[in-house]
Amino acid sequence: MIRQKNKCKVIFITLVSAVLFCSLIVISSLSPLANSGPSANKFNSFGMWLSVGIVLLLYILPLIIYILGIRAVRFVMAFVLAIGILSDFSLMTVVFMSNLFAKNSLYTLMGVICIASLIVNVIWFLEVFRLSPK
Repeated sequence: MIRQKNKCKVIFITLVSAVLFCSLIVISSLSPLANSGPSANKFNSFGMWLSVGIVLLLYILPLIIYILGIRAVRFVMAFVLAIGILSDFSLMTVVFMSNLFAKNSLYTLMGVICIASLIVNVIWFLEVFRLSPK
């Protein structure tokens, strides 16, 4: 029973993390960061939706395998979430520096989502890799 409850928590936290990461992609495509270069994703472009799809695929496929009962895939999921954490830190740096020069409410929103994503990802790691009670 405890393992099933823990599994449901992991599934929920993983889905929340995926939604937060995808929302960062969408919001950054709305911000002035989308005009930073030729490879930047513009809002509602094919590149933006492709990025969202790839992120969802990277989250959902290991999650499905985890749901099927293969617990070793949590290490693959941990790798994906670690990439998310690194992305959050790098994006927070860009957002902070951009916010110093150009006050834009989207930068603040992106910063809040990055912080929320960091918190969710840390909770995910604590939930998945905590020691089980004896």
